[in-house]
This record gives sequence, structure tokens and C-alpha cells, in this order.
Amino acid sequence: MIIQALMTPRSEVCWVSSTDTLAKALCDLETYGFTTLPVLDEGRFMGVITRRIIFETFFKGDEPDRQEFLTENLVKDHIITEVQVARSTDFLDEVLFQFLESRYDFLPVLSGDRFTGIVTRNSVLNAFIKGAGLETPSHRIAVPVNDFRKDLAKLATLISDQDGDILGIVSFDSKATDLKFVEITVSTQNFESLVEALTGNGFSVRESRMAKRQASQGLLV
Repeated sequence: MIIQALMTPRSEVCWVSSTDTLAKALCDLETYGFTTLPVLDEGRFMGVITRRIIFETFFKGDEPDRQEFLTENLVKDHIITEVQVARSTDFLDEVLFQFLESRYDFLPVLSGDRFTGIVTRNSVLNAFIKGAGLETPSHRIAVPVNDFRKDLAKLATLISDQDGDILGIVSFDSKATDLKFVEITVSTQNFESLVEALTGNGFSVRESRMAKRQASQGLLV
């Protein structure tokens, strides 16, 4: 998935100019309930401004009057420039890795040096949940594999033969057991028969359980 499909466009993003005062930035942060805002200069992304940096600068400084400090200082002098960014042509997995190193809840999306919007941590996680087939009630099975390509093809055939639909596939290496696992999310009307078919064809099903998303809490259980 190209991350542009998940992006909130610039026209819908709250941002501040580098020439705005800290008073303007803090007002926007508090009005919209954000902790961080992107900073732009004629459409170019300059960095971010945060509530934390505004208050830290004030309390560590010598100015006794808070309002005077906010109105006399400009955003451009307090921008955080070391920010992870995404490109409009990045794929979902690339952005996931970017978020691992980001302290913020969004990544600015750039095309060249032009700011085109943001992608949020929640939108990326929800896309991953959907891609893994976890947004609807389903079953998950974890199976160790030796020959990934060969075993995956055989698993897909067996699941199809049991009238099952594969909703998502995730592979991972177990550091504890030195094995490679495939976790498959599958929709089927006869899950027990599917597990029997897999075990009968030499697969060791290590985990098999119902997976569903709790709509009220947005959690996977």
C-alpha cells in the first residue's frame, strides 16, 4: 500500500508558519488538543513545534512574564528539525519502520521538499490490522515452516481445499526456538477440519484461536 492512500492532505492539517508567534502556536495546540504541530514556510516543511518545547523554553529562561514570552518569541526560533518524515511514494512497511524511531504521533509526508500532508500512527496501525485480516472475526493459526515458499504454497492449497479464505499472512522468526513461523488469519466455517487437514499433511499447528476486534475498545483479543 502506498502511504499516500492513508495520508491526511495538507488542506485538512492544522499547521503553523515559522513566522507565527509562540502564542499563536500554543493557542492552536490547546484549541485542537494536539501536542505537536508541523511548521511550514511557503509550503516547505521546516520541522515541528511542541507544547513541551514551548514550556521548557519558558521555564528555563529568564523572562518572568509568560504572555510576554509567548508574544515576543517566534516559532522559527524553537523549531525541532530532527523529525522522521515519509515520502508520498513510501510503502506501508517503510512507514512502520519510520514510526519505530519517531517520538510523535504523525509523520509529515513530503513530495520533494513540499509538505503534502501527514500520516498518523493510528492510520498506519489500522491499515496493518486490515492487511493482516484482523478487522473481522476470524481464526489465527501459527505454523512453523522450513521451506518458506514451498510450505506457504502447500498451506494455501490446503486452506483452499477446506473452503477457507486467507485474510492475512505474517511471517516471523522465533529467537527463542530458532524457527520460522507463518501466522495465517483465515475465515472458515469448519475450523476444526482445517486444523486436522493441516496436521494430517505434516504441519505442526502451534496456535489456533479465534481472533476478533473489540469494537468498543479497538483492541485485538
